[in-house]
Amino acid sequence: MYGARLSQHSWKVNLIRRINEAVPKFTDIFDEDTFYLTAFLVVIGSFMKRCIAEFLSRKDVIVQAPTGSGKTLSYALPVIEILMKAKKKWKKDEIGAVVLVPSRELAGQVKAVFEAFLSVAPLRVILFVGGRKVRKDVVKFKIDGQEGRPVGDLLLSFTFFRGNIVIATPGRLQLLTDRKEMDLDLKACMRSLEVLILDEADRLLDLGFSTSLSSIMDNLPKTRRTGLFSATMPERMEELVKAGMRNPSRIVVGGEEQLLSSSGQPEKAFRDQPPSETVPFSLKMYYAVVPAQAKFLALVKFLKKHKTNKILVFFNTCRCVDYFGSYLEKTFKNSTSVLLLHGKKQHQRQKLFDHFQSLSEGMLITTDVMTRGVDIADIDWVVQFDPPRQSNWFVHRCGRTARLGKPGNALILLMPNEEGYADFLTKSLNVKLRRLNIQCPEELCLKMRDKLRARAANSREILELGTKAFVGYIQAYLLRDCHIVCDFKELDVVNLAYCFGLLRFPVMRELRARDTSGFVRSSVNTSSIPYSNPKSEEQRQSIRQERGNVSKKCRTNRQKTDLNKSKKRHGRSVIDARDLAELDNDYRLLKRLKKKKITKKEFDEQFAPD
Repeated sequence: MYGARLSQHSWKVNLIRRINEAVPKFTDIFDEDTFYLTAFLVVIGSFMKRCIAEFLSRKDVIVQAPTGSGKTLSYALPVIEILMKAKKKWKKDEIGAVVLVPSRELAGQVKAVFEAFLSVAPLRVILFVGGRKVRKDVVKFKIDGQEGRPVGDLLLSFTFFRGNIVIATPGRLQLLTDRKEMDLDLKACMRSLEVLILDEADRLLDLGFSTSLSSIMDNLPKTRRTGLFSATMPERMEELVKAGMRNPSRIVVGGEEQLLSSSGQPEKAFRDQPPSETVPFSLKMYYAVVPAQAKFLALVKFLKKHKTNKILVFFNTCRCVDYFGSYLEKTFKNSTSVLLLHGKKQHQRQKLFDHFQSLSEGMLITTDVMTRGVDIADIDWVVQFDPPRQSNWFVHRCGRTARLGKPGNALILLMPNEEGYADFLTKSLNVKLRRLNIQCPEELCLKMRDKLRARAANSREILELGTKAFVGYIQAYLLRDCHIVCDFKELDVVNLAYCFGLLRFPVMRELRARDTSGFVRSSVNTSSIPYSNPKSEEQRQSIRQERGNVSKKCRTNRQKTDLNKSKKRHGRSVIDARDLAELDNDYRLLKRLKKKKITKKEFDEQFAPD
């Protein structure tokens, strides 16, 4: 069936045979006709062979393996094998496999892995992710491919389809499935679906895709094979397993827990590295405890020491990435590349990501958008400025380095009130951290504070960004799941404000009960700090002038209102006194009449004079 293709790639077949000699049991998984698909592989992990074998024996599989262990290959190979054996030729309007991933960056990498093998296989792969119009996805899926055909005809015909393997984010695939955009019926295209893959499944749930996943699975054939791949297995994952899988085989890389096999009998989880390891064994992890005021200084000192390495730096918020990242860009401008990437940089993300991929050294300052699944070559260090919002994300952040057995290092910066976090990770995630000392003398901390304040004093953009970054930091701190070991009440907010180089302490509802009287405000008049952009500054001055006029008018109106109220009060008091005097006079007349000191005629004349 594939002889013509194999004849064009005879060198690959010879390479495969040499691999066969090194890994003789691998031929039990693939027949010789399709074994050429592994020609690109150098090392096949034991758990990968187990996963492929289970998949090809028509079983659903659940694979729990550390990040960077090669999970993508462990499902890409059997997916291609299953589709090639299911039909001699797949129609262009048939989708045989769907791979769901949590982010567009990971989707692009998974697509690249499939394309490496599909260059010699009669299958096509297509990508559906957010960040572009739905219409473009539909047009891309329905492209005819006939040269010279007008675009208008392509949009009208909708006959020729271009994807047997769909790699998508859940939100976009649900949108395309539920809506018949431009007469595309994706549900009908998936009637022949053989395989569903959920990659980084725990992250899919963390991002709130559970509703989308349920909707998608309801539209897929019940006879499909399903693979669930993840680095962690939280309890809520079992609901997804029950809803979308049938007696799955479980493969745990690291761990000795008892699990059920596809036959329902208990068996020991398949293990491919030392027990109780949830991170790659080649990864070395460190933590450093520094005062709140010295935290950014410690990061800068560490980065200067390792500026010839390739480093990934994690912050918890986009504003912290922009604020501290802008300082790092200026600091390392002449020595190494510093790139900033987060979820709000939608249009720049892929370009920045590709650029960092090509670097042999440099720094990528990012948020948790880069936490999961994304494979960046040869990361030397992963540095975490803060503990992540969810503790299990710590493992996934660290997993960006030490991939596929390569050495790697990870560091997390902690404040004194967070020192117990290292022990917490050891007990809850079975990871061991070594303490790293970073010296931060007080005089250097003050110099760093003054540098950050000087930047803010010269640019209103930086002043406002720093304030927003601090506010976002506090709000993110309150969302952490480890409140006991990272007690917010013990957080040194005053010195943390110095760490951000704030000129003034912001008014925040979250800090209303905290004593911030120790904060020494800068002598700089913040209202006089201009924007570096002339148009923005002109607009600010115009708004200030309008507010001043409104305030002046309000003061004038308030003064008039107060005067009128005073007059009314004074008038009422005068009237009330006159009435009382007349009443008193009438009372005296009445008493004199009763005592017969005056006559009735005299009383009438004085009581009601004409």
